[in-house]
Amino acid sequence: MTSHYRSNRKAGFAVLSIAVSLTAFAATTTAQELKPTLVPATEIPWPDSAARTEGTSMRSGLQTLVIAGDSKANALYTMMFKLPAETKVPPHSHPDVRSCFVLSGTWYFAYGDVRDEAALKALPAGSHYTEPAGMNHFAETRAEPVVAECTAVGPTATTFANPADDPRRR
Repeated sequence: MTSHYRSNRKAGFAVLSIAVSLTAFAATTTAQELKPTLVPATEIPWPDSAARTEGTSMRSGLQTLVIAGDSKANALYTMMFKLPAETKVPPHSHPDVRSCFVLSGTWYFAYGDVRDEAALKALPAGSHYTEPAGMNHFAETRAEPVVAECTAVGPTATTFANPADDPRRR
């Protein structure tokens, strides 16, 4: 079995997992649980910092906002995050399956247990990527900040591949 086939099979499994999770969620959710909301980009209430928020990479300068749902519950949620320029994110994973889009900037992203600069792929605004449950991934911003959003079914958490990278241990 080639690595390309294994990679495509893993990606297919992740998409299938998201579809099954969202279908199961939709079957138990009423329309009244998600209220109509309109927020222009200039009015997004970014927090000062979310450097130690579960379900994030916990990097200095990171701003995270759950814009819909509850990331701590067994429920659908959407999280937006903003990282400053020149930020490196070490390998880490989350227990939830995520479907994500880059909204602004260029996000450099890869999968693996150990950071490998050559594996990073440039994802400009409009790009889609997934974060399969339990799969380590790493990323970085370069000359510009990045805003991205991820949708998943919680609860979420963060596990670093190398415990020394975990700011909760400092």
